[in-house]
Amino acid sequence: MNNNFPSDTPLPTDSDDQLIEELRESLGGRFEIKKKLGSGSMATVYLALERELGRLVAIKVLSPAQAEDETAKKRFEREAKAAASLSHPKVVQVYQLGRLPNGTPYLVMRFVRGRTMEERLRGEGRLPLDLAQQILIDVASALSAAHAKGIVHRDVRPANVLWDEDNEEALLADFGIAALLMPSGDDNVKLTQTGQMVGKPRYMSPEQLRDSDLTEMADIYGLGILGYELFTGEGPYEAKTTTEWMTAHLTAEPRDLIQLRPAMDPQVASLLRRCLNREPNHRPTASDIVRALAQDDQSSAGVAGGHDQEPAGLDQVIKRRVPQIVAAAAALGVGLVGVVGQFVELGRLPDWTFDLT
Repeated sequence: MNNNFPSDTPLPTDSDDQLIEELRESLGGRFEIKKKLGSGSMATVYLALERELGRLVAIKVLSPAQAEDETAKKRFEREAKAAASLSHPKVVQVYQLGRLPNGTPYLVMRFVRGRTMEERLRGEGRLPLDLAQQILIDVASALSAAHAKGIVHRDVRPANVLWDEDNEEALLADFGIAALLMPSGDDNVKLTQTGQMVGKPRYMSPEQLRDSDLTEMADIYGLGILGYELFTGEGPYEAKTTTEWMTAHLTAEPRDLIQLRPAMDPQVASLLRRCLNREPNHRPTASDIVRALAQDDQSSAGVAGGHDQEPAGLDQVIKRRVPQIVAAAAALGVGLVGVVGQFVELGRLPDWTFDLT
């Protein structure tokens, strides 16, 4: 990897000095911090040089506000442990997990020179057919490795797929809300509180919205949406608001990919549509997808399976999700009456009761 770090990113400001000093103290001089790559509500990321190996790395430090939240700290450390357990060329590798003197966790991981798929799609729109298919193979390959270890990513979307410009490949990142499945037994490990909506509604599977136990099939649903966006520049549903996306995942049929992109392979279009089946057991596995897209075994992409019970209807989902729907509406400036109206149009308005005492 080229060790010339990006020159268009500003040097750390005075407000970063304390954090950088604490980071240097914790790292013990092994790394030379070069640049602040960016920051968000969850973490700040720095570019650093690992002196002994002469390689660039990214150092991700949980934000001070999040560091005070034990749940956030545990989720951050799960990201490191989940990614570190995967030795796969299509997963952003984590090299080290540590804590600053004040207890704030950080992780040292591979530095990837390039943009996220979200940034690329925003700037370029739909991708060339062969490139879109390569990215899907890369991500499906990473998911196959994760699923083999009982890890469910839970947040597969363009923002968590990095394009490595040096090696021209896609890498799956951010296992921050990953869930480890029980290696035996029928129940899944719950890493979030019951009723807590984690992830972006645009990419959430029906079972996530229903607050059901998740399997690796939730990732396949997200991969299907990713595929639609890579091939068409658009999502599978005509939805814009949070409420519309939630409704679409539970009730709508995906748009016809061939109509959106006539030149694409009908078999690939069919595969992506199966990824979006509302019945998790009817979706292909990640390894099926890799084989199908690589054209090694087209017939292996189909998955047989049944269900013991009917999935929860929209009215049950709304009853569970009223707080999240109201919060999302408030954040987006959408009135509650407008949110309710979305469901009135579907003829599925539930009987809500509010306890104001």
